[in-house]
Amino acid sequence: MEDEKTETAPLPEEAPAPVPVEEQAGQGKPEGKVKTVRPDKDSICDDLRIQMVYRIVFCCISALGVILSIHFFTLDTDLVTEYRISNDFWQMYTHLSNYYIFIIGVIVCAATVKRVFKGETRGNNEIVPTLKFCGVVMILVTFLVYNILLGDLTSPAYWMNLGNLCYHLAAPVLFIVDWFIFDRHKTIKILDPIKTIFMPLVYVVYILIYGAVCRAHDWAFDYPYFFLNVDNLGYGGVMLWVLILVVVFAAIGYILFVWDKLIKRDGRWKLDFHNLKLWHK
Repeated sequence: MEDEKTETAPLPEEAPAPVPVEEQAGQGKPEGKVKTVRPDKDSICDDLRIQMVYRIVFCCISALGVILSIHFFTLDTDLVTEYRISNDFWQMYTHLSNYYIFIIGVIVCAATVKRVFKGETRGNNEIVPTLKFCGVVMILVTFLVYNILLGDLTSPAYWMNLGNLCYHLAAPVLFIVDWFIFDRHKTIKILDPIKTIFMPLVYVVYILIYGAVCRAHDWAFDYPYFFLNVDNLGYGGVMLWVLILVVVFAAIGYILFVWDKLIKRDGRWKLDFHNLKLWHK
């Protein structure tokens, strides 16, 4: 009887030991520094802690400007020493535009502080973006008109007047820089620059009506700006200046609109006009 041959099944081959991830990453690649790609950002700075500190400083300076604009600290020394409050502070566009940005600044600052205390470290302003944009255009016009047409930067009086420095220089510059550096881009809509004209036009109508009423009743009244002085320019001359300023407001608004479309992609800043909208939903 022939011997039976028993066939033995071949043993399974052992799976190769896994290669560590570090070794895999290094296979076939020259040694050197690993390139890290920073995430794209739609703002220059999105650090909420920096934004919080910056906005607190702005609110303090802006508040000081608001207080000084009513001349509460003006000392009258004819017969009696007293502090008086100006009765014409609400006629000045400079003051009204500063009051506006102070209110917007406090709202945005409070929202930023709240987010930081909730533990957030990165982000951008998401509160009243259109109203803040209108404030940027308004206060930029205040800054340019006063420092180019009305103020004298070479005069020592310009630099020695604390109120003047607050509401004609420091507060406007801080508010404008805040929008440029901290706010997220691609938020301004096509018609938003037109909206910036509304409040200045309301101011012009208000001053012209108030001036006409004062003249009709022989009340003392001085037009706050030469381009609104109906007595010297007439209504035709005033309207011409208003038209010029409307064009200036719209032009500044659309220049900032273009800046708003500047975004960072793949480490480079470029203009992006895709998905434009007429207004906020």
